[in-house]
Amino acid sequence: MKKYLIILTALILILISACGKKQEEGKSMEQIYSEEGVPVRQIIVEPTTFRQNLLYNATLSGIEETTVQAMVSEVITKINAKVGDRVAKDQIIISFPNNTPSAQYEQALTAFNSIKTTYERMQRLFAQGAISQQDLDNVETQYKVSKANLEMSDKMINVRAPISGIITAMYVNPSEKVFPGKDLFTVASTNGYKAVIMVPDTEINKIKKGTKATATWLETTISGRVTEIPLAMDNATKAFRVEVTFPGMNKKINYGVTAEISLEVFSKPNVIVVERHQIVSENGTKYVWLNQDGKAVKREITTGLDNTLTYEVTSGLNPGDVLITEGINMLTEGAKLRVIE
Repeated sequence: MKKYLIILTALILILISACGKKQEEGKSMEQIYSEEGVPVRQIIVEPTTFRQNLLYNATLSGIEETTVQAMVSEVITKINAKVGDRVAKDQIIISFPNNTPSAQYEQALTAFNSIKTTYERMQRLFAQGAISQQDLDNVETQYKVSKANLEMSDKMINVRAPISGIITAMYVNPSEKVFPGKDLFTVASTNGYKAVIMVPDTEINKIKKGTKATATWLETTISGRVTEIPLAMDNATKAFRVEVTFPGMNKKINYGVTAEISLEVFSKPNVIVVERHQIVSENGTKYVWLNQDGKAVKREITTGLDNTLTYEVTSGLNPGDVLITEGINMLTEGAKLRVIE
């Protein structure tokens, strides 16, 4: 009998506990918010600078960038660099055979060595007074022409980097046959980035040489300025080709990436600015929500300038006000607030 009483008591306690949980779980959100407060985030209102920006997407290349092309029709024998390598000006990047017919390198080398020997001998004779200045000048002219021919032949079979920088693209492979005009590689200087943006005629008057600019790729942002604005529209694109440069190198941003380019075309300092999603509009009137002593208070505001994302507030907000930034859709006048840090 005692055993049954213990079991019965345990069952009663379980039922009481379950009923309590059901009552707790049965609370509405309104009841929870009333007891604990509506969860919100907030900021202290402070004067800042209102900015109007124009946004574009563009590829970031080097401020100075050159693509080198083949001058001969031949098979590549060696490639001395790969994408991402730093190279120095005049460093040999791609080589072709010395006996490439169109380059005539071996013939040019033989001719140069021959005239070089003659020129050096004539210099010694001139120093001894055995020949005239005109005789020496004639041989010197032949020497310079032969040297120039050899240098040109060498450039055709030993393709060098035209500038110091980073190899950003390699368009060929070893043992591949190329033809004159074929792109071989691109090298970009490491002193900064350049972006070319196409600006419509409705916006070009807002942009000036020197306009502040930022380029953002993933979570990295770099700063620069507009450096070139054309006088005429590009007939093919029906837009203006504007160049923006960003000095300095950032290891987090590679050449060739597509970044968001933002041009600051207007700024107004020492004003109160709120974001679009922080404003509530009712019947053409704009409001914001404030935290006053832990209670929600709706405040009418007047706005001035806007850039579609943020608004200048000309009246209704003062420095030091506590502006609710998140959770405003759940608020009612006088509602208790629970601030989420």
